[in-house]
Amino acid sequence: MFNFLSQFFNEKKYFLSTVTVASYIPGRIRGYSSLVKGNHENAKALEEYFSQFKELDSFSINEVTGSILIEYDVDKLASNKELLEIEQCLRKKAGK
Repeated sequence: MFNFLSQFFNEKKYFLSTVTVASYIPGRIRGYSSLVKGNHENAKALEEYFSQFKELDSFSINEVTGSILIEYDVDKLASNKELLEIEQCLRKKAGK
């Protein structure tokens, strides 16, 4: 999954622990992660991981700022357990 996090037991959980959610509305999440800020290899690995999900409308990273933007259709996302878990974690971090 996340090759750059292979030294950790649960790579997805570790990545999510690094994300600070700046904005959450159903269908759009903006966050920041130190793992991708200034790190092309990590950003590329993350983009490859999220690009496999056809339920997402878009996923983009700004390596300069560490910004991550996820846009999705709420109904489509609900059909994918893995994405739903990610969305629920980020929603909780946003205090929603």
